[in-house]
Amino acid sequence: MRTGLRIALLGPLRAWRDGTPLDLGPVRRQSVLAALLLRADIRVSHEQLIDDLWDERPPGTGRKVLPSHIHPLRKALDGAGAGPAESVIRSGKGWYCFTGRGVRLDVSELDVRAVEAQTAKASGDAATAVDRYTEALALFRGEPLTGLPGQRAQAERRRLLERRLCLRLERLECLVLLGRSAETLDELAALSASDPLDESVLALHMRALYAGGRQAEALNAYERLRIRLRDELGVDPGPAARRMYEAVLNQDDDRLVVPAAERASALGTRPRSRPPVNELPGDGGRLFGREDELALLTAPAAPGSVSIVTVDGPAGVGKSALVVRAAREIGADYPDGCLYVDLRAHSTRRRQSPEQALQHLLRSLGAARGELPSDLDELTSVWRAETSRSRLLLVLDDALDADQVRPLLPAGAGSRVLVAGRRRLAGLDADHRLTLEPLGPGDAASLLTHIVGQERAGREPEATRELAGLCDGLPLALRIAGSRLQNRGAWTVEYLVGRMAGDEHLLGELAAGDRSVESAFRLSYDQLTPEQQRAFRALGLTPTVEFDLLTPVAMLDGPRHATEGVLEDLVDASFLQQPRPGRYRLHDLVRVHARRLAQAVPAEAAPARSAALDLHLGL
Repeated sequence: MRTGLRIALLGPLRAWRDGTPLDLGPVRRQSVLAALLLRADIRVSHEQLIDDLWDERPPGTGRKVLPSHIHPLRKALDGAGAGPAESVIRSGKGWYCFTGRGVRLDVSELDVRAVEAQTAKASGDAATAVDRYTEALALFRGEPLTGLPGQRAQAERRRLLERRLCLRLERLECLVLLGRSAETLDELAALSASDPLDESVLALHMRALYAGGRQAEALNAYERLRIRLRDELGVDPGPAARRMYEAVLNQDDDRLVVPAAERASALGTRPRSRPPVNELPGDGGRLFGREDELALLTAPAAPGSVSIVTVDGPAGVGKSALVVRAAREIGADYPDGCLYVDLRAHSTRRRQSPEQALQHLLRSLGAARGELPSDLDELTSVWRAETSRSRLLLVLDDALDADQVRPLLPAGAGSRVLVAGRRRLAGLDADHRLTLEPLGPGDAASLLTHIVGQERAGREPEATRELAGLCDGLPLALRIAGSRLQNRGAWTVEYLVGRMAGDEHLLGELAAGDRSVESAFRLSYDQLTPEQQRAFRALGLTPTVEFDLLTPVAMLDGPRHATEGVLEDLVDASFLQQPRPGRYRLHDLVRVHARRLAQAVPAEAAPARSAALDLHLGL
């Protein structure tokens, strides 16, 4: 019964069967249909539909109002004689779904024409590409989803308008490639006038002017943009515009063709009507022993995609300081802003939900609090639409897992995300993964010397090295120890070393103000499951620094496979190191913490210690 059914969203919502217009009813009913069309072939819950239509002001009748819209839509779309099984709008307990098979949707046709155009352009057939781009643009009949309310419709409207602009620029570029630049000048001038800070339009306009023998006008256009950017935003033109300026200035025809990656970057970095936001925290001081890690985090990323780098490691190892330093070094390469979110996975404050983080990010980019939805799917759609043409640097600190991070990833090509967390985010697709280890003895001593002063450390070089060793190379511990010496001018380094002797004193001395190594470890420990906590306590009692799987199997008295799974979980949680397959070890301070926890449960500790010693002695 769907033969001849055609629906258009690239303008006012309209539907036809065999060329005859269909009555889709009032705006609210059309919004119901649009919400289903935008998720074609996906089941949409009643709650999602209500949020789509009424945002934060649902009707008092709630989901009961939906059938009053669905029934007339089915009657209009299905045609005479259609049964429930043949309806384009299927339903089940708590959901509706628009089935798109056999229905002509203009947004689907747009995808087809765009791919054909891009394929023709990539093969060098600019004439065919122009025809396909023209056909794609002809599908737009005005503003998409004209007049339909709701955050989802608004986000899709913005995304489709951005796509239309990209298609227009690609078509105009193909005309210039064909030597038909004169046909592009009026349209490019109009685009420049409507958004005078759009560098991608400016670069193409300069190219068309130059191709038409109007070099001086092209250079003047660049100068006007440069002055406007400086006066309004305090920034300089980006690389694509600068490249075009230099090519026109030097009459270098070979440089007039902007590489695809650079053009994509330009399309993703249009300046906005406000200066780019920079939320990066202040610099945490000098880093020691992190040159290789910093080089990895600041290395150029592959263009045309969102680059993701994760940094994991135990509490206090310096993950946050490293990613913030890296972000500050490369921040100038991201003209649409540098955003920072503390997700608080291991904090005394309440953890940030993805919804809260997205609301913060969108407000940072200029959205008013009252305009934002509360639903995660809606927020994610708005965020991706908002960032689809932006080149952002996003730092996500203290992340818990991939589910917390994934909705926050921006959509703009060329954006970069640096994620720091104690757990390894195996479920997140990343370009690079970096596990941060404690500092080596030399770098640890250098950091301690930097804090207490060269003169003071130089008087006690052996005690300084010993204190660095007691801190296990952990930057948090080193900074706390150094801070305590700064605040106790009468103390010698050797005196503090003496105070830290023995498990019962070591962690207690590594506390200053609101900073404590033991508290940081405890926050991580509290995130473990009871089974993982029990295994961690037992591992603090192992008689050797490094051990294989047999030791914890004996101590926990459990199946080998299950015990190995728990150990791997502890590796992912940065409690255990794995120097090589099948071998494990604890950082020294982590080991002390585990022993202290085990001693608090004597009924559990004695059997575990006995089993470990028996195995070690071969009994």
